[in-house]
Amino acid sequence: MDMPVATPSVAARSTDGVIDCDVHPLLPNGIRSLYPYMTVAWRERFIRKRAHTTESGLTLRYAQPNGTVVRDDAKPEASMPGGSDPHFLVRDLLDANGISVAVLNSLQSARFCSVHASVDESIVIASASNDYYIENWLTVDERLTYAPVVPSQDPAAAAAEIRRIGGHKQVVAVAVPPIAILMGNRYWWPIFEAAQEMDLPLLLHVSGSEGVYNGAPMPAGGMPDTYIERYVTLGQGAESNLNSLIMSGTFERFPRLRVLFVEYGFVWPVPLMLRMDRLWRGLRHEVPWVKKSPTDYVAEHVWFTTQPIEEPGDPRDLERLVRMVGVDNLCFSTDYPHWDNDMPMQAFRLLPQEDRDRIMRTNARNVLRLPR
Repeated sequence: MDMPVATPSVAARSTDGVIDCDVHPLLPNGIRSLYPYMTVAWRERFIRKRAHTTESGLTLRYAQPNGTVVRDDAKPEASMPGGSDPHFLVRDLLDANGISVAVLNSLQSARFCSVHASVDESIVIASASNDYYIENWLTVDERLTYAPVVPSQDPAAAAAEIRRIGGHKQVVAVAVPPIAILMGNRYWWPIFEAAQEMDLPLLLHVSGSEGVYNGAPMPAGGMPDTYIERYVTLGQGAESNLNSLIMSGTFERFPRLRVLFVEYGFVWPVPLMLRMDRLWRGLRHEVPWVKKSPTDYVAEHVWFTTQPIEEPGDPRDLERLVRMVGVDNLCFSTDYPHWDNDMPMQAFRLLPQEDRDRIMRTNARNVLRLPR
């Protein structure tokens, strides 16, 4: 077994290091890792239902062509899933890449909390998952921070979970798994209220259930036929939710709310913002509660992580895209330990150093609940 990594003091932590806004830890034994954090009755319920056999969540149609989304070299041991050992992750990702803050975001938990479990089950899983990561990961290294998952199927229970653990010093955002209700809907108001109260941004990220299960967001125009086709269309959910947040007047009702779109890339907001602005100018009488241009709301309330970076053939075009979406609204992310992750040394190398610094470290402090 790996020896524990010494936790650096706050003073020793570099404020100049990279801030990675999307790191995916895995439960070493799947949902069975959470059983010690449940009551006996709930644990027995999941055991009898053989819950551990239902975790993969994808049909053969959408199975990753290489068998797994997790890099083989991210496995601490051959028998362990990649991303399941915090000590190995600290060495392999943080220490090796000069990362001073990494935001942990559990997709296993997100799937259960969106559509893979019943409403009551999802509440129990969210609580157990958050307690597991707080106890077993955040104690390893202060550079590890966490976006606790909440049960999207019950906004009141989700708000209660935010208030239960939102005061932890290493909790920096709230992971809200998407379901087939657009984020501007008043259904989400209890979550928005709690997040704003705790000064925590919403972290919106695909759960892996999109286009597979009833109740999850569906792709536009019809069902994709392959993994690659589905992967390309996952960003449609982000477009729909940003449009919904803006046009419903969410940021007028919740003026301190911050939203971080994660792992959707950052090119898609450019045509969307242009289209929203154009139609708002012509039809603003339909949405009088939208008091500013959509682009202004995005600039003040919305951020986008960079991964996966869609790099054009001409590097100068990448700089133009960055400026169109807004340099101050981009935050770096690796998506470690996934197969298509972006690493700090390779990302945005040709941007001016000042812009690269904003993306790699400065901007995240304006959206995450970190020391400014």
